[in-house]
Amino acid sequence: MARRKSRAGNGPSNEALRIARTIAYYGACLDRGVTHEQARALWAHDMTQPFTSCPEDVPPVLLARLEAEARRDAEAST
Repeated sequence: MARRKSRAGNGPSNEALRIARTIAYYGACLDRGVTHEQARALWAHDMTQPFTSCPEDVPPVLLARLEAEARRDAEAST
């Protein structure tokens, strides 16, 4: 129990962030404002890395929104 509390104080785990990024990706694909090419670039992205390291063919505003959403969801799950 002590280990869990100390780890939760450090923020979400890498696994929680990976899962949250995957969920944020699927949510973005349902958004009509995300093009097929952008969705493909997001899918090719390594979900263990922040969205902000995605290729440049995805708007930075979208990447920042997805990363913030993923971090918020990952922190809420811990």
